[in-house]
Amino acid sequence: MRTKGWRSVFSFTFIQYVKTKSFIIGSIVICVIVSAICVLTNVLPGLVNEDIADATEIIGNVGGNSDNETDPFLESGALYLFDEAGVLAEEDKSKLAELFPERFSEPSGGISDFTDELKSSEKQEIAVHVTSQTDKDGNITGYELRSYYTTAAKDSADLVGNIMTELVNRRILLNAGVAPEKYAYTQVSIFATKTEAGGKSLNELQGLVNYALPLVVSLVLFMLIYTYGSIVANSIATEKTSRVMELLLTSVRPLAVVIGKVLAMALVSFLQFALIIVVGWASFAVSAPFGWLGKAAELMKDPEIQNALSQAAQDALPTGVSTSEFEIAQAMNDLQSVFTPFNIVMIIIIFLLGFLFYSLIAALVGASISRMEDLQAAMSPYAIVGILGMYLSYFPVMFNIDSLANGEQAINPVQMFSYYFPISSPFALPSAVLLGSFGTGQIIAAVAILAAFVVLIAIVVSKVYEAIVLHNGNRIKLADMLKIAVRK
Repeated sequence: MRTKGWRSVFSFTFIQYVKTKSFIIGSIVICVIVSAICVLTNVLPGLVNEDIADATEIIGNVGGNSDNETDPFLESGALYLFDEAGVLAEEDKSKLAELFPERFSEPSGGISDFTDELKSSEKQEIAVHVTSQTDKDGNITGYELRSYYTTAAKDSADLVGNIMTELVNRRILLNAGVAPEKYAYTQVSIFATKTEAGGKSLNELQGLVNYALPLVVSLVLFMLIYTYGSIVANSIATEKTSRVMELLLTSVRPLAVVIGKVLAMALVSFLQFALIIVVGWASFAVSAPFGWLGKAAELMKDPEIQNALSQAAQDALPTGVSTSEFEIAQAMNDLQSVFTPFNIVMIIIIFLLGFLFYSLIAALVGASISRMEDLQAAMSPYAIVGILGMYLSYFPVMFNIDSLANGEQAINPVQMFSYYFPISSPFALPSAVLLGSFGTGQIIAAVAILAAFVVLIAIVVSKVYEAIVLHNGNRIKLADMLKIAVRK
């Protein structure tokens, strides 16, 4: 049989590669990066929102006790104000003096000279420079608040900036005639959204997931498929140029070598892909109590919220639940709904077919050279094909962000092409599966096209590989390989 011995090649390649330092260290680094991204994605939005909320509450509680006044700068830091715009009233400055007792002042002189002195300070000190922006007629169109902080106060600069922004915004409204007791009613958020008739109405967090998911999935799959395909090419080229291939072929058939290596690297890449998913999910789970994911998990336990989600309507908002909390629950519900058994199986099939498609091409590239110095030049067409495929799956999504974020099901022509074109479909199809952009029939048709091209590439490889694997001399070009395949 032409494939006799592939199991031996498979087991040897797999064991040898997973024992290498590059694989072990690379896997650890990838897991650390993925874990950090997942933790930050979960925790960071909450921290940012808390800073803004804290600033509002701190201003409202000046003179009293606030549970939010835990920032070390509020306890011992010094604040210097340079109100060049003259927007703050004495009442506002009194609030700052109460917030920073004996640590608030308005130095004389310019901000430049003061910051020159401030840069050598080892204390927690921040200077805020307030300037106005005007049009050509001298009318004020806005204000800029620039904070200058010492190294010791770096972590508190954002909170101080939010406090000053809140104070200036409050003064502008009071000057415009808003009664102080009515100020809180003016601090509401207004969002303008649009949804195509018949499309799914998405909130802000759902929209973020809707267009971020395809970008992340396409990049991760590209890195795994392309990287391990290159490893297959490098491995075959190394064995061929070092004459190991000649010894190897005394016990196994040439085609068995490529099959064993490709399948071994397919298993390695799949295991690493699974490891990334497990680490990412575990990182989310561990950090859940400290971020929006934990809040979402708690909300999802509420029977009233579950009932409201099943009605899929914003007007079904349960009593005692804020709009933002319900939006988090909606986004969580969407994430849970996309990971169905069918979707998971289809993504695994697409991943494996994409890997076989690129790895078989890479194997031919590795066998086409006789010197390692020629490998980089030989890999150029492979690199171009891979990058083209990634761009076809990545950029159409970027140009369609507004539609995705607004829940529109319209797919631009380039996106549609990327789902069916075998060069890009391994990177584009998984996100289409997760987002529901494609129907079941369309997904099966696209996967069938990819599978047909994998079979076609496999036939070409079976005809060409044995003829070129022991070739010595100049690099065999693509046109020559096609001639060999046609002759056989």
